Amino acid sequence: MLQPTPTDPQSATETVEGRAQRQAPVGPAPKLDPAWRAGRKLSEARRQRGWTLDEVADRIRIRREFLEALEDMNVKLLPGKAYALAFLRSYARELGIDEKAIIDQFQDESALTREDVQKQVRTPTSKPRRERPWKWAAGLVVVAIVLVTWRALDQGQRDQAAEAPAVSAPAVVGMPASTSATAVRVVEIRAISEAWLEARGPDGTVFLSRTLQPGDVYRPDASPGWTLHARDGGAFELYVNGASAGLLGSAGMPVLGRSIDEIQPLAQAQLAAPRS
Repeated sequence: MLQPTPTDPQSATETVEGRAQRQAPVGPAPKLDPAWRAGRKLSEARRQRGWTLDEVADRIRIRREFLEALEDMNVKLLPGKAYALAFLRSYARELGIDEKAIIDQFQDESALTREDVQKQVRTPTSKPRRERPWKWAAGLVVVAIVLVTWRALDQGQRDQAAEAPAVSAPAVVGMPASTSATAVRVVEIRAISEAWLEARGPDGTVFLSRTLQPGDVYRPDASPGWTLHARDGGAFELYVNGASAGLLGSAGMPVLGRSIDEIQPLAQAQLAAPRS
């Protein structure tokens, strides 16, 4: 008959003490610049603790490649959104920084909320490429030039229309409506409250992905195929050529892929009806 092996009280005490030391606070909170990106905050906090990626991976039982991907904000190397957020929460807790704040900032600054990116998972052996800030700057410059050019052309057309003399044209019987000039369609998204908004082109290219403040206005390209995405549809009001087109979606509900082609001004009866 087997007899139970007695447990050494001293060994059990050492195990408890070792576990308590690993869970004990590692010192004062790291000093981080609020202007830093989420990934840099993680790497700077780790360096201030004096830890390497291998040491942190051993402490929280998360692979080194995933921790490096979090610091580089390369979501393509992370195994899905749920795992990525769990890894990020454990990493922030171990570093002694605000978990909720770093998670919110990480999601705002990365493409972690995009469904198509979540499916693009690479093998951990592939090395993540570091972001190149000049690409972002070049993209912003191009967008600014396009917006300025469009505004200038639109203003020039309005000035020409205002200066043209009023001439009564003879009535043409049987002229189809399709022969008239096509009006320029301008779509505006105005932020009612602070919320995140993303605009994508027909090929899936992201032209805007950031948090807008109340009063901010974004004018996307009204060409076919553009879509809008938001975490709170009730935080944005739509306008078409200056006429209200209602809210982007229901208050408190996310909007995924609303087509800009479908946005139309509200009927006069709807505009006159009192809001409940």
